Amino acid sequence: MTAVDQRPKRTLWARLRFFGGVALIFSVVGVVGCVSTFLPAVDTKAVGVAAIPPILGPYENQPAVTTAEAWRTERAPQIREALQKHVYGRMPAPVMPTVEARTPIASTLTRDGAAIEQWAVSLGDLGRFNMIVITAAGDTRPRPLIIMQNFCGDRTAFPDAPESVAPPLTPVMDVCHNAYAQPVIEAILGRYINKPPVKTILARGYALAFFYAGDVVADEPTMAPAALARFAGAAPEGEQPGAIAVWAWLYSRAIDVLAADPRIDASRIAIWGHSRNGKSALLAAAFDDRIAAVISHQSGKGGATLTRSGDGETVAQMTEAYPHWFAKNYASYAGREAEIPVDQHQLLALLAPRPVLLGNGARDKWSDPPAAFRAAQGADAVYELLGAGGLDQPSMQRPNLDARLSYFMRGGLHGVTTQDWRYFLDFLDAQFRPPTEGVETR
Repeated sequence: MTAVDQRPKRTLWARLRFFGGVALIFSVVGVVGCVSTFLPAVDTKAVGVAAIPPILGPYENQPAVTTAEAWRTERAPQIREALQKHVYGRMPAPVMPTVEARTPIASTLTRDGAAIEQWAVSLGDLGRFNMIVITAAGDTRPRPLIIMQNFCGDRTAFPDAPESVAPPLTPVMDVCHNAYAQPVIEAILGRYINKPPVKTILARGYALAFFYAGDVVADEPTMAPAALARFAGAAPEGEQPGAIAVWAWLYSRAIDVLAADPRIDASRIAIWGHSRNGKSALLAAAFDDRIAAVISHQSGKGGATLTRSGDGETVAQMTEAYPHWFAKNYASYAGREAEIPVDQHQLLALLAPRPVLLGNGARDKWSDPPAAFRAAQGADAVYELLGAGGLDQPSMQRPNLDARLSYFMRGGLHGVTTQDWRYFLDFLDAQFRPPTEGVETR
């Protein structure tokens, strides 16, 4: 067959791939819970079910908390226990990971002054994951660090997708591999849904690390149980950890190996997560005090949003679509959310007095942004008790990024945009105050 004969078939194949990519856009709903794409804006008055019980009031036959010491030694452990029993399952015991290899990565980003490495991290019998570590080439001072989890593996974070970056160790959604779909995905879900703005992050004075938590527990309901069984230990069946708990645990294992790197300021490590990864980021910080700041963007139910809220995604919808995310006990509260003994304002309070930023989108009704604001209001008293100040803003639409507990709501949908990253980095600048010599910070 001549080249002329082959050309129409190649064109037809390209067209089929294109329309297949467009069809795959609908699977993005499964990737990031973007049912909100087709919904109107939320009510910005933040009215609705309040955060109960009051965070410092009597709780489970225990008296009200009046001192910082009582919070730290009595109430906080009580809440951690309730979250593990009723929502996430038991957090796995720490293990000491080892870095088996550090491989330099060549990319167009390295020509822009980035030093990029891929770390192969072993967890022994529990699995392994690959992590990308990016610093400024030639930098001689430790930088604050942002650790992220991603949806599609590490290669999608690079504009040139270098083959030297290892692919995910478990399958990801087909849409992650479809080059024709990516521009449409970014048009709907934001430019940075699958990749961070590396050059901007470095220019603002930060180092960056990211990994795909699905390397250890696949984000797929038929594959996850076998991996989760390795983490079950002696926990009762209803309290065995779900994927969110293991993904949260992985943030801590990443810190184990990153904190020893002389390029990293271990006292200024922030973790970042969007959607389901925002849930795991909040949970990680509740169990690891080394995490100095948290950015949880559009984390929804099981994240920053009150479970008892009657709006947005329900426990039934979430546990039916993603049965591997939570402990089995959590599914038992489907249709009876009002009976759950612990709610998400109590999770947020465990992060006090550390800086926390909750990001939201005005049309992301599925994540129920007003209930996340009410959760922040409910956690505020603990920040005040610990002398840190708390949610110092009058409404959802007037963020105070200087406050330890901050909330913003931009227009638009469930996704990660350029505007979001301005908020993220401005918040970290305000909280970490990184050195500015030779660094553009605004």
